[in-house]
Amino acid sequence: MQALADYLLRAERRGELRFLLIGGRALEAHGVVRFTKDVDFLVATQDMPVMCELLMKLGYQKRAETKVFSRWRHPSMLADDVDVMYVNADTFEKLLIGHKTLQIGSTTLKVPSVPSLIALKLHAMFSNEERQAKDGADIAEMLRLNPGVISIADLEALFDKYGCRHLFPQYSRLVS
Repeated sequence: MQALADYLLRAERRGELRFLLIGGRALEAHGVVRFTKDVDFLVATQDMPVMCELLMKLGYQKRAETKVFSRWRHPSMLADDVDVMYVNADTFEKLLIGHKTLQIGSTTLKVPSVPSLIALKLHAMFSNEERQAKDGADIAEMLRLNPGVISIADLEALFDKYGCRHLFPQYSRLVS
């Protein structure tokens, strides 16, 4: 992960790419530590070709792709698998607001705020019900470990926005 993070950060410093660390590793910036077998990044759709080129230069091979997502694997068993999520430029800018940082070795990466990570997880849960247990647990743990970071009204609005209103009651008690 360290070499990949360093490589992407150098590309960002050169102005070639902007990205956010998302998924299980991003949770660490908010106090949540859980096992994950891959590393997830988010880029604006316009940066998708650059991200793909950078990953290929590192030896990654694309295993799957949709309009909004790609999955990459490296031939070395020591390298983390990589998932990349694509969003439009406006969404990327919104997710960048209030970002936190996570130190990984000598590299500091940007990660979305708790409300933005909750939005991403709710979107994933709405799109794929099989993700409800894992992503729901991540939401609950972020809320538990970060009291006061989101109001009950803002949390409810996110659940409504992403079609998960029926799940809101089990999380509302976690907001102080």
